[in-house]
Amino acid sequence: MEFSVVQSAPGEGRAVAGAVVWRTCLREIAFVPHGTPALNPITLHDEAAYAHLLEVICGLASPIVGETEVMAQFKSFVATLPVEFADLRQISERLLLDARTVRARHLTGLGSRSYGSAVRRHLHDCSRVALIGTGILAKEVLPFLPEHGRVVDVWGRRDSPDWDVAGATYRRWDRDAAEVLDGRCAVVIAAPMATADVTRLLRRYTEVVRAIDLRGEPHLQPPPGVPVVTLAEVFSAIATAAETTARQAAVARSAIRDCARAFATRAKLYPSGWHDLCA
Repeated sequence: MEFSVVQSAPGEGRAVAGAVVWRTCLREIAFVPHGTPALNPITLHDEAAYAHLLEVICGLASPIVGETEVMAQFKSFVATLPVEFADLRQISERLLLDARTVRARHLTGLGSRSYGSAVRRHLHDCSRVALIGTGILAKEVLPFLPEHGRVVDVWGRRDSPDWDVAGATYRRWDRDAAEVLDGRCAVVIAAPMATADVTRLLRRYTEVVRAIDLRGEPHLQPPPGVPVVTLAEVFSAIATAAETTARQAAVARSAIRDCARAFATRAKLYPSGWHDLCA
């Protein structure tokens, strides 16, 4: 059975009838019907294609090695697949299972340390931090924020997050609009909140020093009227991966190759349908 992957940047992939596309801020990955002509000169098949996709999900193809947000994005993509794509859901769930195993054994903490350290560099002159978001990225960044006695506010849409915000105060961003919060504040945007809503939230603070925008979606503009550290700037500020990170990544890639070989030699589970992947 063929299973192919073709790498493309956002907006560069050609539309294919019947394709199912997973989009991130860095790439597009389209599962296409079997037999579709290659859409890009860089085409991988079966074992190599599976290994490539597993590297992406594990964060090994990201600017921050080992980051976890891309895995959460893929999990969300799988959850939205229509029922008629049961075979694609099966292969995606196998990918997620392999990704969890590789991360747990070889990549634990790399992504969170990278994002947390990158954000922390921009907080030296702040006595307060407003963290927008209650997802995986916000959870990983939070432990790096309360240093040096900083007050930390975590803003979300729900009555409470599903994880402990110890060391911080949880607030609903759509409530208590009249409340004014003091202190030299940095705002960390770690959720895909609309810019207009971010701007309204910023007005609740007496002094916003800067906004650190980790959203990454090109259609979301940075909030106006305040210095902004973009996701691209956060990436560029991170030094070359440490030797330890490089060793962990190398071991993880070896494990990924083992997973890909197991995938390639399995019994043929999908006699028709979604055998190709364009990324």
